Amino acid sequence: MSEIVRFGVSMDKEMVGLLDELTELHAHPNRSETIRSMVRQQMLEEGLEESDTAVTAVISLIFHYTTNLVRVPLSDYPSLKLTTNLQMHLEKDIVIKILVVSGRYDEVNAWARHITGQKQVIGRINIAATDRLYEQLRV
Repeated sequence: MSEIVRFGVSMDKEMVGLLDELTELHAHPNRSETIRSMVRQQMLEEGLEESDTAVTAVISLIFHYTTNLVRVPLSDYPSLKLTTNLQMHLEKDIVIKILVVSGRYDEVNAWARHITGQKQVIGRINIAATDRLYEQLRV
């Protein structure tokens, strides 16, 4: 892990109260960890990673059981590796499919857009981690 840098942050009292609520809600040990977590998440959401950054993503799809999902071949995306493909019924006629994939940021995003953009599918991609974030876990 890189060197820790300390810096001051000014916030009004209400914002500090919200930060404390988030710290408790997410069971972070302190405000600093809450802020680190928020910065990591925002970087993932903003897509600030380089196109060739290695990422792991969770893709969720919710659809009616009669919906025929279009197959998007992994072979078109050489770096993609599908590690999990879980499907189950949430209700009698509603299905959830959860896919965990890893590969290059650009290829994961492109593949996921094809999967989540299908007609009559509620889809979401969540970039769970990048190779840079993995390094922060190796302490």
